Amino acid sequence: MDDPRKLVRGLKDISSLFNTVSEEVPVRRSPEVQVLGVSSPDCDGDSLLLNTFFASQIASSGKACSLLSVLSRYAKVSSGPGKGMPESFGNHLERYCLYWDELRDLISEPFPPRAEGILQSRDIFLDFEYRHLLHFEKAVSLLDKWVLLLKPTAESLTEGYKMMKVGLALNPQLEFYITLSGKAEEAQGAMAFDQFSDFVSRHLDAHLGWLGWMDLADPARHFSAALYTEPLKYQHWNAKPSLQKFMLAGWIDSLERKAKASALVEVS
Repeated sequence: MDDPRKLVRGLKDISSLFNTVSEEVPVRRSPEVQVLGVSSPDCDGDSLLLNTFFASQIASSGKACSLLSVLSRYAKVSSGPGKGMPESFGNHLERYCLYWDELRDLISEPFPPRAEGILQSRDIFLDFEYRHLLHFEKAVSLLDKWVLLLKPTAESLTEGYKMMKVGLALNPQLEFYITLSGKAEEAQGAMAFDQFSDFVSRHLDAHLGWLGWMDLADPARHFSAALYTEPLKYQHWNAKPSLQKFMLAGWIDSLERKAKASALVEVS
């Protein structure tokens, strides 16, 4: 057997290697990026209006929130795609525009090995008209949460069910949240949601979240405040990160930096 004293000396010689305290490297958390959408089979043409309203409910100074309108080539907008300049839509909310083919090309590109700057956390509301989804159905795969504004009628609920069926076929992890159009005191509407939720659970194996009511009957388009939008905020326990979402957020980040740089040049 080897001399145990030699073994002790050998351990003493290398002990300093184990006693060295290494610097703790801070762990960088992934940016909190989520993509939401708001649609209605009854007022598809008001997609921008609906997305703007819901985005304004969760936008804050603590986290960037953006509207991204996906447009057909014949659409006319005041600040069109390709100009790279965001359009202010109120406090802490800016709108960007892309054509459908530009969105397809953007998320189909290989992820760059090096991104410009640090990607910031961001909520993105993908504003699109449902009837134009055929231009690029894969856009639904970007969504984390899809809010559907439905009337408490058989026709509207049926169309909403069809939209959910399409959405789940394209994105099985998609979450749905329901807002009913009408006055909050209508008891039959609450009953309609409960029955509809049970039907969807049995046939699509999907759970629906309830956000409340929006009264669109007001000529001034003043929406009711009877909404619970807390579930639309980012939730760590339910995050679904993907490269495509990060690329979308990175594209917005890039345009945001360019807009700020351009503003500084104009001021100077």
